[in-house]
Amino acid sequence: MALAFPLARESFFDLLPVQRITFDCPEQVQTARTGGGEILAADLGPRLWSGEVTLGRLTRAEAASVLPLLSVLRSAGASFLAYDVTRAAPLADPTGSILGAATPEILELVAGSRELRLGGLPAGYIVSSGDYLGFAYGSGPVRQALHRVVTGAVAAGDGSTGTIEVTPPLRPGASLGAAVTLVKPAIKAVIEPGSTDPGAVTRWLTEGIAFRFIQTLR
Repeated sequence: MALAFPLARESFFDLLPVQRITFDCPEQVQTARTGGGEILAADLGPRLWSGEVTLGRLTRAEAASVLPLLSVLRSAGASFLAYDVTRAAPLADPTGSILGAATPEILELVAGSRELRLGGLPAGYIVSSGDYLGFAYGSGPVRQALHRVVTGAVAAGDGSTGTIEVTPPLRPGASLGAAVTLVKPAIKAVIEPGSTDPGAVTRWLTEGIAFRFIQTLR
C-alpha cells in the first residue's frame, strides 16, 4: 500500500541515525532606515521552522531503508513529521516518564498571541525554558503548530500552569482544549528541492547523506 503523508515520526524521522541537525525558526522581517536614524521593521510572512540533517555512516542495509524514503519525499506533495532530536522531551522529563499517560491541553490563550496556559499535567510538572510544545489547529487542512518555551512554569496541584511565553507567536486557529504534545512535538515538513545529498558509497558503507527541510502549513 502506498505511503500516506505526512509520514509519521516512527515511519521516517525516528529511523534516521542523525549525526548533526540544525533546527531553527528564522525571522521573516524587512527593515528600513529613516532619515532620522530610526529603524523600521515589518513582518513579511509567517515564521517557519527549518533545518538541515546530516546522517552518520550507514551500512548497506541501513542505507537501503533510508534512501528510498528520501527519494519518495523529494516528490511534490510528499511530507513528513520532523522534530528537534536534540531536545525531544522536556528538560525536566527527558524520557517522558513523568508525563506518563497525562493528556495536557491548552487551558487558556492570553491576548497578544505570545502566552498560554496548560492544563492536564501531573502536579508539580516542570515546563522549562527551551522545551518544545506542539498541537494541531485549524481545518482544511489541519496544521501542526510548534513552539519553544521562553518562560516556563510549574503545574499546580490541579495540573494547570501559570502563563507560559512561547516563540514564535501563536497563529490564529489555536483553540482551548487542544491536545498538547510535549514529547517529540513535530512540524509537518517538506524536503527543500535540490538540497538532498545521497552520500558517498564505499564497498560497505554510505556516508554524507544530508538534506534540508522546511515547515509547510498546507
